[in-house]
Amino acid sequence: MRVRIFKFLLIPLILLLFLAACGAEEPPVPEPSATPALPTFEPSPTIDWFPRTPTPTPQIPVTPQTVEPTRSTPLASNVISADDFSDTQLWQTSTTAAGSVAYENNALSLAVNGGKNTLSSISSFKLPSDYYLEINLDAQMCSPEDQFGLILWNNSSSGTFRIWFSCSGQVMMDRVLPSGTTVLHKWQSARKFQVGSPATNRIGVRSVNNSLEVYVNETHQFTYSPLNKLNGALGVIAQSGGDLAMTIRVSDLQIMNP
Repeated sequence: MRVRIFKFLLIPLILLLFLAACGAEEPPVPEPSATPALPTFEPSPTIDWFPRTPTPTPQIPVTPQTVEPTRSTPLASNVISADDFSDTQLWQTSTTAAGSVAYENNALSLAVNGGKNTLSSISSFKLPSDYYLEINLDAQMCSPEDQFGLILWNNSSSGTFRIWFSCSGQVMMDRVLPSGTTVLHKWQSARKFQVGSPATNRIGVRSVNNSLEVYVNETHQFTYSPLNKLNGALGVIAQSGGDLAMTIRVSDLQIMNP
């Protein structure tokens, strides 16, 4: 009887142990969830603190440039006359109280005594109305107030024209008539002119189409016009401006068609 009761009680106990074992199982581990994607931020627009605005193009006034004559030496085949100053019969020489004009080696020297004296020498070369010439006028001894230059068309129908240079570096032009002397171009600074002494300057003169162009060391100085059709001799001149003596050396003359 006890055995039967024991069996009867044992069966429920086994069932309870089984149920307890089933309840003690570990709960299932949840699968890892996917990492949420971070939100994508759009870049914020750049602030234009200085927006562009239409700007008118400034109109810069253009000042017309004065076109100066271009010095171009004519071809050797166009030479009318040339003088290396070896022929002592082509220029006047003299010795006076004002000084002396004399030949030296391939040059003509004008030595002017101080005291505002003037010396000149006229050549046997005749200048036509149209020509181009070059000649060296070198200051051997010279003070700022002294002057020297060229005589053009000596005693022509319109007078004698003279181009003057000062030892201080200026240039001018005048004309001598029986009635007096007239300034045709006032004193101005001579560009590229070698001042003082000793100094070498190559002078160029072009007469063409009734206009006269003056050059110093291949640099244009001024243009004078109008001129008539002129003919006359070429000469040189020197004038002391103070108490000191001066000496000018003339050499290497070429007269050509312009």
